[in-house]
Amino acid sequence: MSRKIRLIVALPLIALALAVAAQTTRVATQEQPRGMLSLDKSNTAAAAANAQHDPTVPAECRGPIALVTDVGFEGVKTTAFNFSNTTGGGESGRFDKRPILTTKVHLEKDTCLNAHFSAIVGSRQTYGVAGITMFQVTLTPAGGAPQHMYGHYETPYGLYGPAVAIEAERDVDTFGSNFFQKVGFERDEVPPGDYEVNVWWSGGPVGGGGAIGAAFVLKLYSGRG
Repeated sequence: MSRKIRLIVALPLIALALAVAAQTTRVATQEQPRGMLSLDKSNTAAAAANAQHDPTVPAECRGPIALVTDVGFEGVKTTAFNFSNTTGGGESGRFDKRPILTTKVHLEKDTCLNAHFSAIVGSRQTYGVAGITMFQVTLTPAGGAPQHMYGHYETPYGLYGPAVAIEAERDVDTFGSNFFQKVGFERDEVPPGDYEVNVWWSGGPVGGGGAIGAAFVLKLYSGRG
């Protein structure tokens, strides 16, 4: 009899535990953030309306190299800026207003500008920053707005804000990315002229927070028409 009574008492407790577990699972599923390469077509389609480059077709640029420009900063830099904020710098305003690196370049018609950027990036686990670090490399004409070079993902997390990104593991990871830009007057090209080249950054939107890094280097290869 006592075993029967214990079973009767235990059944409601088991049912309650299962209900709580199911609710927790549903909440966790609902709160699971989108990935950077979001497949949310409604959000991504709206964000892509601002895209400078057509991401559905391949692109290429060919030309000789006439000049190599290097700019770097080996020390540690930090930012508290987060990608979810649109009051910052860079194209889309989702980056710290203070560029990590800045230089100038003269671009001639029918040439290519190639860029390689690298940095050491700190992790959330060790430095308490955002889990993702976002970067953007732009060209800004005199009196104009910044435009990202080809090689960024234009709609991270279904938001317009062209970027490349890394999630550092444990302590630090070394990041590197390549970009190019054709010079001309067609779509996806920038007109010839003088430009400021900037590297922007911010912490990724998942979990909030900023970023930390060091040994930033930007290498530019420009041509002559």
